Amino acid sequence: MAHLLGSQACMDSLRKDLTDLQGAIVDVFSRAGPVRFPSWKFPDRVACDLDMVALLEHYDHVPGDPEFTQLSHAVLLELVIDRLLLLLQSCARYLENLGSEQTVPSARAAGPCMSVGLTVRRFWNSLLKLCVLYQQAPHQKRANQGEIPTSKPTAKGEPAKSPEFVTAKFIKAPSPMPGLQSPARTAENTRNVHSQTVETALVPCDACTSVQGSLQEVGKVVISLCQSQNLPSSLGQFQQLVQDSMGLRPLPAATVGHWAAEQSKDLMRLSKHIGPLRTQLEEAEGQKDGLRKQVGELEQALQQEQGERQRQAEEAQKCLAKWEHDKQQLLTETSDLKMKVATLEGELKQQQESTQAVETKAQQLQEEAERRAEAERQVQQLEEQVQLLAGRLDGASQQIRWASTELDKEKARVDSMVRHQESLQAKQRALLQQLDSLDQEREELRGSLDEAEAQRAHVEEQLQRVQSEREQGQCQLRAQQELLQSLQGEKQGLEQATRDLQLTISELELELVELREQERLLVAFPDLHRPVETQIQSSGNVTDDMERQVQANDIRIRVLQEENGRLRSMLSKIREVAQQGGLKASGQAAFTWQQDGQCRQDPAWPAPDIPTSAARWPAQ
Repeated sequence: MAHLLGSQACMDSLRKDLTDLQGAIVDVFSRAGPVRFPSWKFPDRVACDLDMVALLEHYDHVPGDPEFTQLSHAVLLELVIDRLLLLLQSCARYLENLGSEQTVPSARAAGPCMSVGLTVRRFWNSLLKLCVLYQQAPHQKRANQGEIPTSKPTAKGEPAKSPEFVTAKFIKAPSPMPGLQSPARTAENTRNVHSQTVETALVPCDACTSVQGSLQEVGKVVISLCQSQNLPSSLGQFQQLVQDSMGLRPLPAATVGHWAAEQSKDLMRLSKHIGPLRTQLEEAEGQKDGLRKQVGELEQALQQEQGERQRQAEEAQKCLAKWEHDKQQLLTETSDLKMKVATLEGELKQQQESTQAVETKAQQLQEEAERRAEAERQVQQLEEQVQLLAGRLDGASQQIRWASTELDKEKARVDSMVRHQESLQAKQRALLQQLDSLDQEREELRGSLDEAEAQRAHVEEQLQRVQSEREQGQCQLRAQQELLQSLQGEKQGLEQATRDLQLTISELELELVELREQERLLVAFPDLHRPVETQIQSSGNVTDDMERQVQANDIRIRVLQEENGRLRSMLSKIREVAQQGGLKASGQAAFTWQQDGQCRQDPAWPAPDIPTSAARWPAQ
């Protein structure tokens, strides 16, 4: 209902209700006199002295001020409660006056401040007293039947009304209070009895007015109940017809009977509507009991689950303490391993120094080979260079491919060792530096190859000059034709050799793809793709296993250094062949390279002799 707060329609309805309530209160005041009780809304003021016209003008709907409009709505609701409470208080006072046989209300002082519940209870008690007096009226009528004459009809079509229906307020046993008894008694066995006369027959009595008012109030309650339950109301239609025809005049007896019949119909309709609701309420009560049982079972299950979780928490704490102890042990082992890594780094520095000494010796040998190649190159003749340049170029390119393949393998092996042994990163950096030096040597070899190509172009120019000279004579031409035929035969042989080499290269490329895939697997999963003979069986002691792993890594490093030495020797031979230009030397170098490659690829081939400097390396 919060969304209806401040609604103009609701406020207009409340203003009409206040107007009707104030009219009913004025009517009761005219019969019972003003009732001076403190106001429920304004406790510091008397309820009958409130200026309702001024209040209704002040607390009205204001379109531009929603806050004041909501406040006015709340005040109107409180004023409705205040007027209803005053109406009950005035009605209770009127009922008290009827019970005490006071025709003229006496002036009283301001009453105490009463709550709503107390006011309603006092009104109900007064109404019950009036009902008791009404029930005692027939007995008094029979007792006084001989003294009171019957009344004659006073109007056409209406029977004469008995005194108990016209003046019920006077039909009561003599009051025990002496102040309220009539002082006009002449004897103890006589009394004054009021009866209806011809003059008062057409005037409605106060009892009829009060009963009809109560009947209308009850009818309003019944109609509102039907409307709230979305039920049709027979009394509502009849009430509308009565208001249109009679207005505010008192109702005749037939109309009152018809009113009671229509009201009983609505009450029966309400009772039928309430029956299924009662059954639903009983079913809901049964479901409520079942839910209570389920809640009890769930609480027991919850307690069991809480106990289980507490036990699991205790077990988890025990496991956590155990894990903390294991963690401390692992930390101590890690510190020991760090100390061993420091010692290994010192050994690696010694190995690097020995490697530098070997490199200086290799450079000296390379310089000597260059001086020898320079001397031999000056001895060779131009014609032999022309015949052997093509073969030498093919051999050099093949050897370069072999060298690049081996270099790629070495790079892959070095990368796998870097990923496999984090503790030996410094050693692997040194190997990478050596591989970089090999790349530089390869670049130098490519430069020498470019020089050989330039020499080949120079030789071709010389051949052109020789051919121009041979064209001068017939003899020179015939000799050149024979030479051309021989060159064509050699060309065919070279083409056949080229095709064979291409087939071999394609096969080697397939093998290279497979080897690269194997190398990738070895680098990514070194522990899963190691050869069977290199698997290290765990002895149960972490320190012994790591020492064995370090020894195995030292052996691998020595093998890689030996292979690097063989590569350097092959490169020196290739340079000698490139400088000398001798076919025999090229063939021998190629044979030696292939033989060394086979020795390196064959796992059963014995390892070459380890240099003295490498043999002196400590292995731990």
